[in-house]
Amino acid sequence: MKWKEITGKLLRDKGYYLAFAVCLAAVAVSGWLFVRSLDGDAARQPEAVPAAVLPTLSSGEERAAADRPWKTVGPRHAVPPAEPAATEKPRTPPETGPSAEPGAVLCRPVEGEQSQAYSMDKLSYNATTRDWRTHAGMDIAAAPGAEVKAVAEGTVLSVFADDLLGQTVTVEHAGGWVTHYANLAEEVCVKAGDRVSAGQVLGTVGKTALAEIAQESHLHFAVYKNNVPQDPEAYLAG
Repeated sequence: MKWKEITGKLLRDKGYYLAFAVCLAAVAVSGWLFVRSLDGDAARQPEAVPAAVLPTLSSGEERAAADRPWKTVGPRHAVPPAEPAATEKPRTPPETGPSAEPGAVLCRPVEGEQSQAYSMDKLSYNATTRDWRTHAGMDIAAAPGAEVKAVAEGTVLSVFADDLLGQTVTVEHAGGWVTHYANLAEEVCVKAGDRVSAGQVLGTVGKTALAEIAQESHLHFAVYKNNVPQDPEAYLAG
């Protein structure tokens, strides 16, 4: 009887706390079971497979592809076949020979042998400057004081002292031809505007060309067609 009395007293005094503890335990067990059920469902579900994305053409691109002149429509951004390269036009050979006035007689500007040739397509050695450079005229060896003559009929275009080639006379001929006579003595026989005939004396050979001072005495003779240098030998041979 004593044990029953003690138990009954405990239940009366502590019954509230026991009931509360039982409720907490029930809630904890329920939560644990719920979480376990969610994990099981997730494990059973198959993994999602991403849908394949296929390339598509916009409506404008479809219309452009349909209008293309070639038969097969290639992949997006297809490039039409390249057109064959244009054939390069054949180059016109440089003009040779004089275009002096009708009846004009050509003659050599001074008597002597060529000491240095025309060389615009390759470099030639310059004994004065001691380097390799182009040479826009031909040098004709001649003694100082030798007469220099106009090679064809024309008009004296200019008389001037060139910084490199010294005292120079230029004569204009018909057809865009101009002849240059350089390394002359300072005193010349003509002036700008004079009309000269083939063989008329323009001046004499000098030693005024600083760029060719180391060479033997000579006349520097050059020919231009429309301001483009030409081979003087070809001009004289014409």
